[in-house]
Amino acid sequence: MKGVIPAIVTPFKENEELDLDSLETYIQFLKRNGIEHFFVLGSTGEFNMLSFEEKTTFLKKLADITKNGIVNVTENSTYNALKLAKIVVDLGFEELASLPPLYHKPSEKGIVKYFEDLSRLGIPLNMYYYPQNSYQIAENIIEKLVEEGIIQGMKYTTNDLVSFKNLISLKEINKEFSLLIGNDELFLESYLAGGDGLVSAVANIAPELVVKEYELLKNGNLTEALKIQKMIEKINKAILIGDYPSTLKNGLKYRGIYVGKVRSPLQESVDGNSLIYGILKELGL
Repeated sequence: MKGVIPAIVTPFKENEELDLDSLETYIQFLKRNGIEHFFVLGSTGEFNMLSFEEKTTFLKKLADITKNGIVNVTENSTYNALKLAKIVVDLGFEELASLPPLYHKPSEKGIVKYFEDLSRLGIPLNMYYYPQNSYQIAENIIEKLVEEGIIQGMKYTTNDLVSFKNLISLKEINKEFSLLIGNDELFLESYLAGGDGLVSAVANIAPELVVKEYELLKNGNLTEALKIQKMIEKINKAILIGDYPSTLKNGLKYRGIYVGKVRSPLQESVDGNSLIYGILKELGL
């Protein structure tokens, strides 16, 4: 998969229950502004705050609106990950993604088998790689997974452009391998290094900006792309203030899309909310 893919939020009501009624308005807002595919149940979606039943309910509702998505099925066991992944496949979504299992640290054999088992479900599998917040996998294991056709892509959330560039070599193993950066601030640099696109937080509240930069990059207009990249970085710094993704959700509210607040114990930031409001107003959004 390529291009701009928002890591979508999970809407909640005031009592912190799922708010499925607001989901279609939110997704249609993104579609109107050039978004075609979605990254579902990631960190921005507070996936670790949801029960298995809530994930299933959310996915069923989302599938009624769009099936164009990569769905994160990270669970702490292969058993539960497969159970969720089968639901994703049955609902007709495009691709799967998963972090390595959290908390426990499986052996190399266990990691390989985890992804191998998920790969047998018949749709492309992406490694969701976020070493800062999860288990760090050695590059030789990642290479093995690509060589054996177990994973077809990766979403790499990192501040380290050098390590991202190192993984570009995976395309030499499989020229169809998709490498997506999971950091809005490195979008331009990662694309120029050979990346395939961005799983974006900012594209939730400023989808038109991020899509425009992608088109400019594809057309080789680096001067204009750099101008937009600076706007994206400004927004990104604001939404990282407070307990993520609280400021992001408020940014959506300022754009007329109500998705509620974050789940406790996450808290909002007055400073973050004030800053994102000012930036969106400054940019005319």
